[in-house]
Order: sequence, then C-alpha cells, then structure tokens
Amino acid sequence: MPANSLPRRLLKTALTPVVNTRGYHLLQNLAMAWDIRSGSWHEPELDLIKYVVKPGDTAIDIGANFGIYSYHLARAVAPNGKVYAFEPIPTTTEGFRTIARLLRFKNVELYEKGCGDKHETINFRVPIQDNGAEIPGIVHNAKRDDARTGREQHARFEKFKEVPCEIVLIDDFLPGLDHVSFIKCDVEGADFFALRGARKTIERNRPLVISEINPWFLDGFGIKLEEFVGFFTKMGYGLYRYSDKRLVPTAVGDVVEDNWIFVPDERRIQVASLL
Repeated sequence: MPANSLPRRLLKTALTPVVNTRGYHLLQNLAMAWDIRSGSWHEPELDLIKYVVKPGDTAIDIGANFGIYSYHLARAVAPNGKVYAFEPIPTTTEGFRTIARLLRFKNVELYEKGCGDKHETINFRVPIQDNGAEIPGIVHNAKRDDARTGREQHARFEKFKEVPCEIVLIDDFLPGLDHVSFIKCDVEGADFFALRGARKTIERNRPLVISEINPWFLDGFGIKLEEFVGFFTKMGYGLYRYSDKRLVPTAVGDVVEDNWIFVPDERRIQVASLL
C-alpha cells in the first residue's frame, strides 16, 4: 500500500478516533518502517547514493526525519563507514529510533539536535493535527507574525506547539571528519545556515550535497537565493536538478522550491553517466 494512497489515508482517518496520540505515533512508525523497507517511500535523489558513497565512507543526514536517507546511506557505507544523523524534534527522533531497531540500521549515530551556523537554542514550530498528533515533516521556525504571500502554503497550520531545540555547528560538533562523500540537508528553509555551519567539513571533503531550497523561507530569513547558490559555486561546485535519471545543470534564476544537487568538480567523474 503506497505511503500516500487513498486506502492509507482512509485507514488513518478511521484509526484517529480510537487510538491515543502515542498509539497513533506507534502505528505511524510501523507504517514508515514498512514504506522505507519496501520502497513505497522513495525520493528520486536517493538514486545518487550509489554513485558517490562507497563502503567505509562517511555521510551526514541533516534533518533526518524518520530515517529514509539514513537507512540507504547506512547500507552504502557498510560495514565500516558511518552515518551521522541530526533530527531535533523529540517525537521524530523517537520514531527514527523505533524504525532503526525494526530495520536494523547499522553504523548510524543519531543526534537530537538541529544544525546551524551558530550554537544556540531556538524554538521550532511543530504543526498539530486535530487528533493531537504532530506533523513532523513540515516543522519550521518561520516568524509567528509572518504574513507574506505564500504563508498559506509553507506555514499554513494555525495549531502548533513550540519545541526548544539545541542548534550546533557540524564543524564544531564533529570536528575533523574525513571521507565525507555525501551530505543531505532538508530542514524546512534553514538549510543555508546548516550548511554554512559545515563549511570546513565541505571544503575539506568535497562531498556531493543534496539540499532542499525554499525561496520563501530564505526571503523570510533575509537570505538571497544567489547567496545560497554562491556559497557552493565559490567552492567549485555546480548546481544541478535531478530529473528523469539525469543531472541537469541549472542556473540560479531557474531555482524553485525543490531538492537541488551541488556537485564539486572532482566528483563529476563519479556521476558522469548521469550528465
């Protein structure tokens, strides 16, 4: 049963009135584990792992959510590599750990922390469903009074709770990492800050980087899209989108909300068949 199929949605609706919040999250975790293991939950960019991640490598999963990237990365770096996963929302980290036990994740170190470019504690807004269950996939830290056009799409839920989370710099928290071949970053608009806090790691290892870019959130933070992309181009990275099994070179003016791939010049040979 696909992750977002009509039968799955109907089942969630039917179960909501008869299970408490904890029971709902347990069922959700079981379903997520099945989706990850069966491939029902798939993101196209997962295809890129096999091209650049080798046994013994190190990978970083920023905004690990329920662990779909960590699962595939752990299999790629096995048996002697390492995956460092960051997920600051307690309910989601609990789900990650449950799924990791069910799917027997190996070589994964999970940290209940967010990533940024300075060490601080900030409040994330976690949307809440009518049944009291959290909606972990769209946690954000947009301003409460942000009324810009687009709010109804990106920060539309009025019911939420604020969760204080510790923010760390990867360069400081995991200093001296080597053999880093892959970084995935998806943190609902704060991706630029997380990657800027990993600059030394990126410069030293030259990994392939997959990052969500959301221009609406960037604008709210006062960040120009050109600044985000320029962070990588100044280090010798090219910007690509992954479409129809191909890496397509993209100009900054064509960037819309989506996952984008930054490839350093020296890793182009690893993905040459996709270019």
